[in-house]
Amino acid sequence: MTQLKGKHVVIGLGKTGLSCARFLTRLGCDVVVIDTRNEPPGKTDLVSELPHVPLLTGDLKQFDLTSAQELIVSPGISIRSAAIKKAINAGVPIAGDVELFARSVAAPVIAVTGSNGKSTVVTLVGKALEAAGYEVCVAGNIGLPVLDALSSAEEVDVWVLELSSFQLETTQSLRAKVAVNLNVSEDHMDRYDSLDDYAMAKQRIFEGCESAVYWLDDHRTKPIHAIGAMRPFGGSKVVHGRFHVEAFQTVPETNYIMDGSKKVMSVEDLKLSGAHNWLNIAAVLAILTEFGVDYQSCLETLKQYPGLRHRCQWVANIHGVNWYNDSKGTNVGAAISAITGLAGMVTGKLIWLAGGEGKGADFSELVQPVAAAVGLAILYGKDAEVLSSALQGEVSVEKVETLQQAVLLAKRHAEAGDVVLLSPACASFDQFKNYEDRGEQFIKLVKREASDHE
Repeated sequence: MTQLKGKHVVIGLGKTGLSCARFLTRLGCDVVVIDTRNEPPGKTDLVSELPHVPLLTGDLKQFDLTSAQELIVSPGISIRSAAIKKAINAGVPIAGDVELFARSVAAPVIAVTGSNGKSTVVTLVGKALEAAGYEVCVAGNIGLPVLDALSSAEEVDVWVLELSSFQLETTQSLRAKVAVNLNVSEDHMDRYDSLDDYAMAKQRIFEGCESAVYWLDDHRTKPIHAIGAMRPFGGSKVVHGRFHVEAFQTVPETNYIMDGSKKVMSVEDLKLSGAHNWLNIAAVLAILTEFGVDYQSCLETLKQYPGLRHRCQWVANIHGVNWYNDSKGTNVGAAISAITGLAGMVTGKLIWLAGGEGKGADFSELVQPVAAAVGLAILYGKDAEVLSSALQGEVSVEKVETLQQAVLLAKRHAEAGDVVLLSPACASFDQFKNYEDRGEQFIKLVKREASDHE
């Protein structure tokens, strides 16, 4: 068996593990990759590109990780697993791809975490900085591994990174110029002991940062240690951060993104829809300000941004019924944001499609917003029954097996003025490859229904 003594051991292949193996090999390190799966994703590329790098498969317990020089753990692998904990206790250093990136990068970093909204915010920040004349690279949890980005980017003035709690667990040296925690709501409860445990992983983003941006309405997003510059966003009309959303009693009522007491823009000027996205814009303005950019030069870019695919994405209008794809809503907080964000736009009833792999989440937080805004919940997938139990008596519920059945049932119930929203509050892995696959399947189903009515 391949010896691990003195080796840089990458645990977990996939896109991230492969990027780590490439990066470490270029540095001249002696690399071994371990994966618990016999045929891990990325195996073909590893064998083709790095034929000299051994790939070991099987349960981690069979490997003596305590003899490694360093463990580089992919986000999908828990550092609390017995074999990894044993190595940590033996003094073996642990890192992830973001830690390797942080040791190597010179340009300033804007780092963004949060349970929801990360992808939208980093995309908006990247586009705004480009409009202001910066060479920007957006990478991380949004899909481009940071080490692949570091290896391929030529000149970067600023890095904008989306970071998950899993990535932050193995990051010690980031020291971002601006660190951001957008919100904390239940997610990955199959990996954390509690919501506070999960929130503490998010707190790591603030370590060594120059400036912190956090949501005033969520105490778990505020840095627990003193930081030189702290910029809250959001809040109420009475108590709020510099950048916030405020409603003005006009006819009809109009919401504005505010800079203190100054109106920056009406939400009617935005292509993005939903109250959660208005708050995302406020966060972006706070980030740009902390980075030292005059946001005025970026406003048109922010106004014109249409939103991410699979995130409250309008799909079609069929006989007066608007269909929205929020497949990226893989947790309770994301579903609440989508429901409350669209509720004000519904003239009829809101039909909500949800279900999948619940990841051990507490669905009780959905009760109040669902009872207030949803006319019919159609639940499908592995944890439909769990979700149904949480909502019992609060909203009309119907259960089916598959997303296709849910779409057909929604079509039968929907009338002109209604909105049908897919925002599953669950992971997709019970029936789909990932949330993108789920979203694309939903779009196809809706488009098929639309074509049948032409």
